[in-house]
Amino acid sequence: MSNINLLPWRIEHKTKKKNTFLLILALSLMSVIAISFLGKLFIEMKITAQNQRNQFLETQTLILDRRLVEIQEIKKQKLSLEHRIQAIKTLEKKRNSVTRLFNTLVQITPKGVYINDLIYSGDKIIVKGLSESNKRLAGMVRNIDGAGWLSDANISSVIAGPTKPMKLYKFSLNFVVSNEKKEINNEYK
Repeated sequence: MSNINLLPWRIEHKTKKKNTFLLILALSLMSVIAISFLGKLFIEMKITAQNQRNQFLETQTLILDRRLVEIQEIKKQKLSLEHRIQAIKTLEKKRNSVTRLFNTLVQITPKGVYINDLIYSGDKIIVKGLSESNKRLAGMVRNIDGAGWLSDANISSVIAGPTKPMKLYKFSLNFVVSNEKKEINNEYK
């Protein structure tokens, strides 16, 4: 049998395999590095995009917070204006109430009843005066209760008054302006 030396072939084959292995290893390493680098770029791109979204949301939140503050200011101004309007309406409704009271007093005061003093405080009215008889004073109380916008008439005191030139009685009468708003609203309709 002939002697065949396979050693150089084995070395050459081994070297080819080693070179192929190193080439595959280098290609794999470069692939891993490339994939890692691309992955890192992708993640950084996603992080940048998310940071931009977060910044946009923070900006929008600040804008909305400013708008909320403006809305609160507008609501305060609106409430203040509504209070002013209500005060003006109340004053407007009551501006003629004293004149109306004096006009009504002429109508509800019967003959023989003389008013000396009138105190108008808020919705309460106190009338002091003289009366020829208790019957006439009771008629005035009925007239007050029938006036519609005056109510709760009650006589707080009746005492003997001057006797010359005729016998008179001193009285104090209280009543309340109750339905003035309804009556005034009905007048303007």
